[in-house]
Amino acid sequence: MTEASPIWQGVLFILAILLLAVETWRGWRAGVARAGINFAAVILSGLVGLFAARLAAAPFGGFEDPAGFVTGSLIGGGLALFMFVVLWLTGIIFFKRTDHQAGGVFRLVWGSGGAFFGFLMGLVIVWGGISIIRSLGALAEARVQIARDAAASPTHPFRPSPAPTPPPLASSLVKLKESLELGPAGQVVQSVDLLPPDFYDLIVQTARITGDPRALQRFFEYPGLEKLLTNPKFVTLINDPDFQKAGQNVNISTVASLLTNPKLRAIAEDPEVAEELKKIDLRAALKFALEKSSPSPSPFPGVTDTPSVPARD
Repeated sequence: MTEASPIWQGVLFILAILLLAVETWRGWRAGVARAGINFAAVILSGLVGLFAARLAAAPFGGFEDPAGFVTGSLIGGGLALFMFVVLWLTGIIFFKRTDHQAGGVFRLVWGSGGAFFGFLMGLVIVWGGISIIRSLGALAEARVQIARDAAASPTHPFRPSPAPTPPPLASSLVKLKESLELGPAGQVVQSVDLLPPDFYDLIVQTARITGDPRALQRFFEYPGLEKLLTNPKFVTLINDPDFQKAGQNVNISTVASLLTNPKLRAIAEDPEVAEELKKIDLRAALKFALEKSSPSPSPFPGVTDTPSVPARD
């Protein structure tokens, strides 16, 4: 895996300190009322959005289910954004900035209160940035691992293809993530992250499976999932060209396309299917799919793809 860099970690920490300084100064200029409302808008909209996302995802099996994750993210994110804009406009319309206040002690208190809320806003941004960097890094880590797995396993026994190399952006994101998590400071960063540690493992495992046809087949062979594959809706999904395309070229856009596939949503909305999915241990299925196995003839059940052997003269 890409080697972490103390220099990159230092640059990230310097940027975080500069961000805190800028947000503190902006809070001073905005004043205690505007800065306080802006900070409250971020916190309240986030909490309301998270609550709405959980409610929206519940019928689909919660955030662990792909359809539940997408539905909850869209509904919760949209509601959070709307609420934030309303509160932000309220502060702008009804309250003055610090330089519009009367001078003396009142202006000093007004600006100092704004600086305090600005500093808190900076902490929230840094906090969220940690989760974003680690999430993108986890997705890129899966992309790099897929390229390495492909290099170790030629796609054709008679015509080995050149080993694919991961895109520079993916390697940079992995290095950024690992640099952020480096050493004692990195342990502190991980301890204050909003998202649980196994969330990033789930990202890596899911992305690796969608980019490896053999692993995807083993995922379908997990006990419990095989029974679901007899459902006509699953057969339609597996044979869907968009679904197969997303499994062959994993990246952010194809994974998003896979998760928002209407046929996948139709399956998730089926009460019988949803009840069966609840009985399946997703993490155990992912682990089972990524175990070393013999080459499989097809990336999808019921579809054959045996390499042809040149005929002898």
